[in-house]
Amino acid sequence: MARHKQKPEKPVHFQTLIKKDYTQYWLITGLLLTLIVYFPCLFNGITNWDDTNYLNNPYVKDLSPAGIVKIFSIYFAGNYHPLTLLSIGIDRLIGGGNPFIFHFTNLLLHLFNTFLVFLLVKRLTQNNLLAILTFMLFGVHTLHVESVAWVSERKDVLYSFFFLLSLIFYTKYVSGRRVVYYGLSLLLFLLSLLSKGQGVVLVAILPLIDYMKERKWFSIKVLSEKIPFLLLLGIFGCVAFLAQDSVKAFYSEYFPLHERFAFASFGLTQYLIKSIIPIGLSAIYPYPPSLLHGNIPSFYWLFIIPLPVYVIGSYFLFKRSKIYAFGLSMFFLNLLPVLQIIPFGGAIMADRYFYMPSVGLLLCFALGLLEIRNTRIRYPIFMLFILILSTLSFSRCMVWKDSITLWDDVISRYNYSPIAYSNLGNAHANLGRWDKAIADFSRALDIDPKDRDTYYNRGIAYSTLRQWNKAIEDYSKVIEIDPKYANAYSNRGVVYGNLGQLYKAIADYSSVIEIDPKFVKAYYNRGIVYYNLRQWNKAIADYTVVIGIDPVFSNAYFNLGNVYSNLGQQDNAIALYTKAIEINPKNSDAYSNRGVAYSNVGQEDKAIADYSRAIEIDPKSAVVYYNLGLAYYNLKQFDKAIADFSRAIEINPKYVKAHFNRGVAYGDLGQWSKAIADYSRAIEIDPDYTAAYSNRDFSYRKLQSKKR
Repeated sequence: MARHKQKPEKPVHFQTLIKKDYTQYWLITGLLLTLIVYFPCLFNGITNWDDTNYLNNPYVKDLSPAGIVKIFSIYFAGNYHPLTLLSIGIDRLIGGGNPFIFHFTNLLLHLFNTFLVFLLVKRLTQNNLLAILTFMLFGVHTLHVESVAWVSERKDVLYSFFFLLSLIFYTKYVSGRRVVYYGLSLLLFLLSLLSKGQGVVLVAILPLIDYMKERKWFSIKVLSEKIPFLLLLGIFGCVAFLAQDSVKAFYSEYFPLHERFAFASFGLTQYLIKSIIPIGLSAIYPYPPSLLHGNIPSFYWLFIIPLPVYVIGSYFLFKRSKIYAFGLSMFFLNLLPVLQIIPFGGAIMADRYFYMPSVGLLLCFALGLLEIRNTRIRYPIFMLFILILSTLSFSRCMVWKDSITLWDDVISRYNYSPIAYSNLGNAHANLGRWDKAIADFSRALDIDPKDRDTYYNRGIAYSTLRQWNKAIEDYSKVIEIDPKYANAYSNRGVVYGNLGQLYKAIADYSSVIEIDPKFVKAYYNRGIVYYNLRQWNKAIADYTVVIGIDPVFSNAYFNLGNVYSNLGQQDNAIALYTKAIEINPKNSDAYSNRGVAYSNVGQEDKAIADYSRAIEIDPKSAVVYYNLGLAYYNLKQFDKAIADFSRAIEINPKYVKAHFNRGVAYGDLGQWSKAIADYSRAIEIDPDYTAAYSNRDFSYRKLQSKKR
């Protein structure tokens, strides 16, 4: 009997589900999953981890042509990233300070980036399945939460958007040789650099694309194509370095090269581990606390041991596939600048640094999955990994809910981080929890007793609680650490003023002015002290400087008006109060005091108009009602005067002058019993009020005479 050879059954691959006709459905599924995973971010607030600086700085508030020019001409927070600031400014213009719009834009950019990862991998490999797997891993990876959930990391998702687009157009150019694609790639590279300096790495990725497309690296054409990119790299590399140096972000002097190498090895290993098992994440991974003689813990040296394994493993993967070679090279090249070989930023690593490097590494993961021949193992592993990443990412988004949840999370992992305690203290202070804030600041100072900003913030907390001596101690400590810290002198001057130590306050304000001659608040506060000391000419000089520096400082005009009023120069006082009102029409004190000045020159009708306007603005000011009562009294409208004195007494039942003058008005109306009651109440409040005794005796005599 003839034996027929059985045709082997063709295995069913998941590839059949990623045919061209179905790719769009997998893309929609992946993007929807990414949206669901990051959905909690949309309802998060604003943290005090740089967010308030980004959202409230004057540059993003001014999107006029002059303001935009300013954005492109400054370093901000140790970065040159004008497009990032501009995008935040646009969000602010659309949504005001609503956190939702900022989070929405970050998430939208991440969704775009996720889709661009698919396009890049597809164009490089011509493999839809590989592109889909990489795209889904990128979309939901837990190490990306920081870049998306943290508003300040707009620069990360924005630079990556232009970075990926630039690579895609370069790939299109290499494939089709159309010059327009080359021009677009170069333009998008520039936009990436204007979003974050880390975009310079793109130049090192271009030869990898040439390699994938089998171009000759050293041909004149291929080399010449890189010249414009290299020029931009040189310019923006220098700009990025200067931007970081502007805030003294480099820490190389604290760690010798061999220790930095140990930190880099540690960071690389951690990124590799957390890319597979993303647990124990933190907004800060602080440098270890110093041991004796400043040596780093021996633990960090252990991470040099795996380096040969990485090198050997990479070598064999390079030989196995060009895709592995591309992916691993893209990972290492993007990660190299942030491995802290040149330390900056005060942290040993950061989740956000993984965002762009992850494209290459996740591409390798996806390719590794495809090399598992048994599809019954391959795809359950992939789905399980996606499920784990999605769950962890969803949970991680909620850690970024607000400053309290964020810093509590950091401290739960690194209870030796002074930055975490200090920022947690600031978060409690913003909520008015001053005792908790002080406890957190104190813990931060136990760890780092040379942190001037934490002393300064604790000083503010003590001042708010009116613990003046402790506040002075903290401000003095700040000055000891940094003798040029103008704000510390200024705040200590305020405390001395509250303690009545006026000459010490003057000395501190004068120190501020020596450090910063444009420190307008120091002149203003020193003017207040001179006013209290009745040193009128010095007060006038200080307020005049304030107005010269800041011509729209309403209270400076108001206080200067008070000086001239005390000098009897009522016309000058009226002019200054009027200017204060022009700048701030809601300044009830300016209306009130101008009313007093009008009364002093006998213009009671104008005084009444000003008092009435002041009452409209602040209907609970006993002083204004009292002054209005005096104005009506001067016009002999005694009933109206009594009504206003009574209103002042309702607001402040111990307003002795209001009782006394209402008694006078009652006396003028011949209502002696009521007059006696008011004088008696005035005496009860202030037994030394001699005029009330004499007026009460007079009223008694009038009452007795009336009875006879």
